[in-house]
Amino acid sequence: MTVAALQRLLEEIDTQGGPDAARQWRLHLPDTPQMEGPEPMAQPVPQLSSIPEPPSRPAAVEPQPLPVGQLLKWGDEHDDPDVRDQAARARATLTGLRRRHAADQELAEITEEREQLEQRLAEIRAREAALVPRKKAKGKRQSVDYPAAEVRAWAKENGIDCPKTGRVPKAVVDAWRAARQQDGTRP
Repeated sequence: MTVAALQRLLEEIDTQGGPDAARQWRLHLPDTPQMEGPEPMAQPVPQLSSIPEPPSRPAAVEPQPLPVGQLLKWGDEHDDPDVRDQAARARATLTGLRRRHAADQELAEITEEREQLEQRLAEIRAREAALVPRKKAKGKRQSVDYPAAEVRAWAKENGIDCPKTGRVPKAVVDAWRAARQQDGTRP
């Protein structure tokens, strides 16, 4: 058998379950190897199918997996300190996983509750906005197109009543403009 043929045989054994499958006679290999390359060795190679079956022996029974609690108890009571150590580490890991699982569940519940509360709050705000009377929007003050200080001084000189602060009344501004036009100056 060539090295390439042996390598193909080993790969086929690996794809069908590896050495354990070979030991338990569970392989399904072709009767003739597929040869490539140089001529095979002159000596015939026995095929796995030509090897006689061993005397009847009971079928290998796969052990049933133990529940985690029983497995940990077995590990805790084992004579080998390495097995007891593995059981302790497994217990610590499981404790960490349980805590993380509980935290993730609580976070999911909190997120769901928060989303429900946000939705309810949006509904309440919308209802509140519908019930509250609307306030009139304050208009933006327009800038004046006259010098307020000059108009106030003119009004004072001419004995016209004009407030010292705030907007100059329209009547005062109109009188000031009319007086400026009579003087020949532009308002």
